[in-house]
Amino acid sequence: MRSIFNVLLSLVIFSSLLTFSSFSFAEELSIDSALNKAGRQRMLSQRIVKSYLLIGHDVAIETAQEQLDASVALFEEQLEELEEFSPNKAISASLEDIRGQWNHFRRAAISKPEKKKALAIIQEGEKTLALCETTVKLLEKYSGNQKGKLINISGRQRMLSQRIGMLYTAKSWNLKSDKLDQSFKQAMDEYDQALKFLTSSKLNSAEINNALVKVNSQWEFSRSGFEQMESGRYVPFIIQVTTESMLKKMNKITGMYETVVDKGLAKN
Repeated sequence: MRSIFNVLLSLVIFSSLLTFSSFSFAEELSIDSALNKAGRQRMLSQRIVKSYLLIGHDVAIETAQEQLDASVALFEEQLEELEEFSPNKAISASLEDIRGQWNHFRRAAISKPEKKKALAIIQEGEKTLALCETTVKLLEKYSGNQKGKLINISGRQRMLSQRIGMLYTAKSWNLKSDKLDQSFKQAMDEYDQALKFLTSSKLNSAEINNALVKVNSQWEFSRSGFEQMESGRYVPFIIQVTTESMLKKMNKITGMYETVVDKGLAKN
């Protein structure tokens, strides 16, 4: 059974890496594509920590290592692109803050995973995430439209899928911190609320609505797995497969929002 789950996880992660590789080529950014990439940086901050924990927890080590290496490389590449694109001083200053934190976080994340260091790695990921969130908000403000808000929120769902997977792995590894339970519940609630917001948007195309229906179905399935934690049963292989699939779907939807036509609707 374990080998079957490893194969499934490998296939999903490989598919995800192919998905993200399409974004890794240098391009001239627009405000929408820059907002998408900046949002993806949030996701990568949690994906890196999740991979570190999976390796330390002895879960799908080979695929987790590939995921970690690819995520570190993509974060660095996108950070350079965003630094070159930066349209104003406030965004440049925010990216400079990320650069300083990233140099520290990266060194810690690629070190040998150890349980005694796991909570510290999670905290470094939290700091990186917070700084990336600031940049995204500044870019959304610069975009000045409802479309920018949708790209932000949709892109944030990618981060939450990885954050939920990361926190689940931490709990499965029996890391001791009261904050883990609170953060896990908060991430679950935020994912649920944002999914409802996106589903109700008047800018959605039929294609986006259909894609969101599929995400919602998978989300309901994932929640059933999370509920088993209450009885002390953890299924990290299954959760990693489902959260990876959620990530892939939301990455595609975020790309769709880049292409929708903003009809001049006021921001909520």
